[in-house]
Amino acid sequence: MNNIDSVLNQLKDIKPNVAIPDSSLYYLLAIIAAIVAILALGAFFFYKAWAKKQRRLKKSSRYKALEALKNIDYSQTKEAVYNFSKYAQMLASTEQKEELNNILGQLEKYKFKKEIEPLEPKDKKAMQDFIKKLKV
Repeated sequence: MNNIDSVLNQLKDIKPNVAIPDSSLYYLLAIIAAIVAILALGAFFFYKAWAKKQRRLKKSSRYKALEALKNIDYSQTKEAVYNFSKYAQMLASTEQKEELNNILGQLEKYKFKKEIEPLEPKDKKAMQDFIKKLKV
């Protein structure tokens, strides 16, 4: 037993657990924060590029609409009236909406009919004057 006592006395020499400083959690959180920041910046720049492209496309559609209005063939009455209605509504500002609605009311007699008379000069003049006032 003597042997066992000596072994037990030696075992009492064992020290308690020591806390080892571990900062791996902080490193992990820093890496996650960096990845999130990079993804957020990427999404921000992607959105800015996409929005710029959308504005450019919108502007180009307005320019195309203005060109279509300027190139209306007044000899084709029904086509001229429908194109004017479509593109003028797209380009008219809020101040011009009332005037546009008056002109469109005058042009209703040319719509929804199989056979229509040629465009009256006063209606043609009203359409042309309105087109000249439009801005892109």
